[in-house]
Amino acid sequence: MPAVNDDKTATFDKATKTITTTRNSKLQYGGSQSVYCELDRLDVSDYNVARVKYKSKDFGFLFNFEYDGSYLKWYEKATYCPSYLNEMVIPLDKKYKKLKGIYFSVYSMPHAEFVIESVTLEKVENPVKTDIYLSDEPPVIDKAASGTIDANLDAWDFVKNIGAGLNYQIFQDAPSFLDFGVDIQPDMLSRPTKAQIHFMKESGLNGIRLQTNPGHGKILDKNYRIAPGYIRNIKQVIDWCMEEDMYVILCGPFAEFTIKEEYKKRIERGDSNYAAYYVNEKDKKESERFLKAVWEQYAKAFNNSYDERLIFEPFNEPADMLHEHGWAPKDDCAVCKKDYEILNEYNQLVVDTIRSTGGNNANRFILINGLGSKCESVTSKNLKMPKDKAKNKLIATYHDYSMGGSAAAGDYTDYFKKSVKDLIDKRFAALDKAFFSKHIPVIVGEIGQSRRSPILERINWIKYFTAEASKPNRSCAAVLHNDSVLVDDGRFFSGYYDSWKLKWYDKEFVDTFIYGMQGKEYPLSADFIKKNEVKIESIVGKNLINEPFDTKKWGENYKIKSDTFVRSVPESYKLEFVIKKTGSSPTIQITWEDENYQWHKIPGTAKKIKGGSLADGNVRPSKTTFTVEIDSETAKTIEDSNGLYLMGQDVIIQSMTVVE
Repeated sequence: MPAVNDDKTATFDKATKTITTTRNSKLQYGGSQSVYCELDRLDVSDYNVARVKYKSKDFGFLFNFEYDGSYLKWYEKATYCPSYLNEMVIPLDKKYKKLKGIYFSVYSMPHAEFVIESVTLEKVENPVKTDIYLSDEPPVIDKAASGTIDANLDAWDFVKNIGAGLNYQIFQDAPSFLDFGVDIQPDMLSRPTKAQIHFMKESGLNGIRLQTNPGHGKILDKNYRIAPGYIRNIKQVIDWCMEEDMYVILCGPFAEFTIKEEYKKRIERGDSNYAAYYVNEKDKKESERFLKAVWEQYAKAFNNSYDERLIFEPFNEPADMLHEHGWAPKDDCAVCKKDYEILNEYNQLVVDTIRSTGGNNANRFILINGLGSKCESVTSKNLKMPKDKAKNKLIATYHDYSMGGSAAAGDYTDYFKKSVKDLIDKRFAALDKAFFSKHIPVIVGEIGQSRRSPILERINWIKYFTAEASKPNRSCAAVLHNDSVLVDDGRFFSGYYDSWKLKWYDKEFVDTFIYGMQGKEYPLSADFIKKNEVKIESIVGKNLINEPFDTKKWGENYKIKSDTFVRSVPESYKLEFVIKKTGSSPTIQITWEDENYQWHKIPGTAKKIKGGSLADGNVRPSKTTFTVEIDSETAKTIEDSNGLYLMGQDVIIQSMTVVE
């Protein structure tokens, strides 16, 4: 094998047989991160397996066959060799007689190191791939004899002491075409270490939310037995947190991945390592069996050895992923009402399961989610708090992305504008009514915003939020959302914590959050404020259409992001259109979508249209240049929307300009 690969993202040390890979963010996909061994179309017809002997450090690696004449997809020729084994037997594909080569690569890691001791081709009697799930390890059981949680400890007082936490996704396994066994699934995060937890504590964080997802590759059989090694890995992180006197939210499985193609294919072929819960009537019975099995195992593994600082959360964002309102449930929808009933039953089931294990779990604090973990659903009249044998031990929870949630979908804003402030006010008013006024505390299980947004805008947003959350009449803690995306690649880009280098990105934002949840204000330097001041130029007189837009047919649209109108236009203004008519019924619809995904058109009160007329909210131009007056109220709704859309028929929009 070569000492260095072509794109210099991997090296091979012949003396030590060590392969080292380093991701290069400047290259597509980070570079190949692989080392290739040329076999020159080696005839392998006399063999049926390859035996790989190796030593791996933190994560495993991919062993790949390159067959002569094959057109296999990358994951069809790759086998993951887990870090907890040192030998893999991998069958050869009988369809191919010759090997062009073999190569070693990594999956979703910025850095890796492993030793290849040998690769041998053999003919064996039973050519079966090594079962990476095979284990005689007993289940993880907490054997401490007596509990230490005070039954009289009140959730309200308890939550007031938590403050700020960090979302830690290391055990958030997602569906994949690859099998990772009991290994921590690589996702650009480093393997957990005691030093990482200490770093978080030293940074001022008081806890972590530990997301887990055992149903995606960590289940051993149809009885939903979780791989003991997976629970041991979780236990190690929790133990480190306890040593640092930190709070831990142990979060249960996900629902959102059930619509992923990789997951559906595994379920179709009866893969016993994969399972999940669904919030719907059809799958309710089996979902209850799954949830009960997961929480029986978690509750038995974490009981008397862990005091009140360990908190249980039944599941992450429970949503009916097979229904159109999955992420935005509606109180007046019959299916959504039924989904609320099912979720109420799931919440009750998990609470009862946890309490049945006794000991500390008889009084452990438990978080209660609404559909999709939305504030609007947890405060809905359709959500019922479970009945609980313990007194004052339930805590409401929701996720807050009030500046938006998905960069890919385009429904986020770069600015802390009035609509964001109003949304925070609206949500806390709902929380006051549903929980705070009833002496029930709230933990915001996720709060975050893309690092793509200007940092001062994010800081002003989080300052406003934490000021509301830390008011004396409220008992509220919050967890900063953090993912593995440290480089802007088009995704949500919310990687604030680098687990490899133990450093923060946008530390001023993180510190503002931590201070704010303590009821304090983080002091920003004058130089920082000056350097990051957001300057927005006026768009008056500027054409907002990049190129002429041919409406062609209804349904096709031209979108202008709503942030275009933030602090860049007068209180009221006009939109001047220059068009070319292409048919007998030229029509233009100017529409926008609010935060509840409801559509709006130019209101009927907007009579001041020059060069055309208004009919059913649509503009019927009589001239090739016309103007639409946008009054101050309409201007506010456009600025606060998810975007302005242009569509219509029989017309080409050549330009749209803001004029005073």
